[in-house]
Amino acid sequence: MTSTSLIRGSSVTSSFADRYHFAMEISGETGTFTISRIVAAPVERVWEAYMTPEQFVQFWAPVMVEIPLDSVVIEPRVGGRFECTMIVNGEANHNAGTFVEFVENSHFRFGEPAFSEGFSSIMAFTSVEGGTQIDVEQVGIPVEFLGGANEGFTSVFDQLEALLAKG
Repeated sequence: MTSTSLIRGSSVTSSFADRYHFAMEISGETGTFTISRIVAAPVERVWEAYMTPEQFVQFWAPVMVEIPLDSVVIEPRVGGRFECTMIVNGEANHNAGTFVEFVENSHFRFGEPAFSEGFSSIMAFTSVEGGTQIDVEQVGIPVEFLGGANEGFTSVFDQLEALLAKG
């Protein structure tokens, strides 16, 4: 299944497949990746986790990757920075994005031209029965990074759910 649009309007059920969707498209040297997941927490709580560095570091990196708290910069506004350093196998990878869209408790989009020219990532948060649907669409990802995108975001969402379950 291939899609480049965000998934909307799902309902919460006990089946993981009904709470989860991903797709990839490749065009030349880059691709588009979309993933959706429903988590059992209100939009405001999920948004808080994304915007609070102390919470962000607990879920944003896939398993086996570390984000030092002092590397996180989240300036929640259009033009604000969205940055962190991921430590992978002892190697530091700095991510430096800028918010180009920002609507509190709704969605944000950031670009990261140093990663890939034309790259942008949008994360949308929609209230659904029993929780929040998180829709992610990343455009302009170099093809060599697409292979691990699903596994990486699945790990991120699993860790986010664990953080949200703590209260």
